[in-house]
Amino acid sequence: MTPDSFRNPGLWCDFHRDHGHKTKDCIALRIEVNELLQKGHLREFLSEKATAHLNKETTGKSKGAAPASPPRQDRVIHVISGGSEVSGVSHTAAKKSTRTDEKSFTAKEQEKILAPHHDALVISLTVANCLVKRILVDNGSSSNIIFQMAYQDLGLEESTLTRKVTPLIGFSGEVKKTAGEVILPVYAEGVNMSTKFLVVDCQSAYNMILGRPWIHDMGAVPSTLHQMVKFPTPWGIRIIRGDKENSRSCYHTTLKGKTKVL
Repeated sequence: MTPDSFRNPGLWCDFHRDHGHKTKDCIALRIEVNELLQKGHLREFLSEKATAHLNKETTGKSKGAAPASPPRQDRVIHVISGGSEVSGVSHTAAKKSTRTDEKSFTAKEQEKILAPHHDALVISLTVANCLVKRILVDNGSSSNIIFQMAYQDLGLEESTLTRKVTPLIGFSGEVKKTAGEVILPVYAEGVNMSTKFLVVDCQSAYNMILGRPWIHDMGAVPSTLHQMVKFPTPWGIRIIRGDKENSRSCYHTTLKGKTKVL
């Protein structure tokens, strides 16, 4: 997590009413404005050129949704490791594209990974315009989770939190109730997605957990063995590599009993 001291006090965002980045660079604001434009709002503030472009884009989407258009093909995923190949079919969130993208993991991609290992996949991403480290990518989690301390360190106001209590069941069967939920922009290699997180008030070696909702919405395929996650974008397959140092640091912290991870 980027500490408050790292945030540039010379940059001010009117949308967040906080320092750290300029209003014109605010990802969350861009997402909100784009959603309002798609719903037909704020168009009176657009220039003629921007209005024509938006109308053209809307018309193109309408034509693409016509019954005569061919059905979208599911992406085929090829996972290759140690000379063996396992194939499967995965639905993807990149609904604009109908082409087939292949995601593969090869033995060559393991060359820089010290093996054998059992490390979890821990990555860093830009969330709400801040660089957040120690994010666990977890296929076993049915929810995306942000821990209370990380939520506060992001400088988010309590008013942005939706007070909706959700019970979570831990490894040993204990039930932990969430403090609420929040939608935050998560930026990953050119893809910016509004993501719902459950806010949990407990200690953790991690700042966040990206579970199946984020993984599936991104059309992503994570590999703990190769310490990377791959996902489709309009520019081809993109890769986010794991941070083994933070992964092992979180693991040792958990072993020492200093944290309780749901």
